[in-house]
Amino acid sequence: MMFKEKVFLTCLGFSRNPSDAEDLAQEVYLKAFSKIGTLKNPHLAKIWLLRIAKNACLDFMKKHRLELLSPNELSQLKTESLNPELQTIQHQQLQFVKQAIQRLPRKQREVFILREYGDLTYQEISQTMKIKEGTVMSRLNRARQTIMSQIKGKNEKK
Repeated sequence: MMFKEKVFLTCLGFSRNPSDAEDLAQEVYLKAFSKIGTLKNPHLAKIWLLRIAKNACLDFMKKHRLELLSPNELSQLKTESLNPELQTIQHQQLQFVKQAIQRLPRKQREVFILREYGDLTYQEISQTMKIKEGTVMSRLNRARQTIMSQIKGKNEKK
């Protein structure tokens, strides 16, 4: 399957659960297969497929209202086991980042997920969401600033 990892990571970013992400990715490929006739330009298959993935994930989120998986949580899956105290601290930090991402306005959150999880370029996000590249850049910048200000605000309260 083409772009399997990007579709899976995008689904994981929205669903926050590897099992759900696998199910969503399969659903994406089933939808894509049934609508393959609507793909007019094969060179745009990646964008077309990720648009289907984004829409499937948004439908899933509406039904399940799940929290997002933070980028740090993805890297945590790859790191070695930490001692219990560090695991607790890291878990608390990840929870806070997930909450910060979840609180983003929908349009900013979508751009953030497509960039950070789907690893799409600004141009690919622009085409996927049918918005201008400048809009992608500004939404992504605002999303990052919002997350950072929430993290700074939390650290200042300590």
